[in-house]
Amino acid sequence: MEHAANTGHKLDPKNLVICCDGTGNEISENISNVLKLYRCLRKTDKTHPRQMVFYDPGVGTVTEPTTWHRWKANINLVLGLATGYGLDANVLSAYCFLVEHYAPGDKIYLFGFSRGAYTVRVLAGLIHKIGLISPEQANLAGSGLVAYKQYSGTGRGNDVEDLKDIVTDENGPLPKDEFDLAAQFARITSTRWPTIHFIGVWDTVASVIVPRRDNFFFVISLEELAFTLRNPSVKIFRQAIAIDEQRCMFRLKQYREPQDYWSNRYVPDEKKVPQDILQVWFAGVHCDVGGGYPEAESGESKYPLIWMIKEAEKAGLNFNPRTVNQLAWGVPRKNSPFKYVPPAYEGKSGELHNSMTAAWRLLEYLPKSAKYKEWPERRVTFGFYIPDCEPRVIPEGAHVHESVLKRMAVDPDYKPVNLPKAYVTVPMPVPPGADVAAAGVDEGVTG
Repeated sequence: MEHAANTGHKLDPKNLVICCDGTGNEISENISNVLKLYRCLRKTDKTHPRQMVFYDPGVGTVTEPTTWHRWKANINLVLGLATGYGLDANVLSAYCFLVEHYAPGDKIYLFGFSRGAYTVRVLAGLIHKIGLISPEQANLAGSGLVAYKQYSGTGRGNDVEDLKDIVTDENGPLPKDEFDLAAQFARITSTRWPTIHFIGVWDTVASVIVPRRDNFFFVISLEELAFTLRNPSVKIFRQAIAIDEQRCMFRLKQYREPQDYWSNRYVPDEKKVPQDILQVWFAGVHCDVGGGYPEAESGESKYPLIWMIKEAEKAGLNFNPRTVNQLAWGVPRKNSPFKYVPPAYEGKSGELHNSMTAAWRLLEYLPKSAKYKEWPERRVTFGFYIPDCEPRVIPEGAHVHESVLKRMAVDPDYKPVNLPKAYVTVPMPVPPGADVAAAGVDEGVTG
């Protein structure tokens, strides 16, 4: 039976919004784009539809006063990126929020940056595989996550073949074999099966250690968790990607396209529709795209923030325009002591950063398995290669934001080596109060 936690007008369909920040982004004056988007959302009961918003700062993101705490946060950062340390707690807290507040007809929106981006993609994968349990069974959420990770350990969940030949009955999908404990968990708990209306992420990075069964032994290995690269329960997917990030610990998790969207668990093949996917490349390194540098140096990060807000707005989210103008566009707000920089525009390029500090640079010379090599100019020796600041590969025909071209026009030294020959240009945003027709909003293909 579906759970209804509220009565009266509050039973109307609502927007449930999850915001998960990335490891290493402090809640201080240098706030990320996730926290800025969170602040821009309308959260009052007068908003229609009503919006309930959950914010998770992530592991190591709250400002700590001492050197020891800063070292501890940095260690957590490396462990989180390398192994998925702390991911379970982040996923479960967001999952339990949805368990408590979801009702039929609600729309689910998920936002994240960095490892927080992977957190919400895991959350979406978890919901696709085991659904949402009822609130009175919230104590079983941890068991559901364990079953989901065990399923991920079989290597399934991210290929087209994994979405074929799924047999269902009135209790949900039937397990494919004795190792599909996640499907069995969903059947036992009489789960609910919501879809994810919108996922918006900035520069997804993460690795997760899971137990994997090989032959007759269980071994530990780094795996992609199920339905993080391909998820038919997602209607709209948006990702802002950093062109210039080269750290091997920040390897991009792209989302595979094209994909189909299933409006419900039992939709026949002929009624499945294409998933709405858009992944756009922006100038800069990881935090130039997701935010987190000092505000005075954040002009470039405003482009991916504004783009994401506009995409979410088109998908039905409600934002406070005055807060958007202040935080994203740098418009001064009366009686506010805080100042925010505007986006970098023609004739004035925002500062780009070099994320390859000495500590990160050392990791670039550790040999990695050749199966992880992406940049063709890296040499392989005895099955291994040295990353050495390996550029990200941008596929031909990718979507590139026009701000990248603006930067190239005003900064002759900015020449990304990974920019493809052919790409689709995503236009600049229209400033508040500007003439939309004069600004021009059509996409164009550059070859």
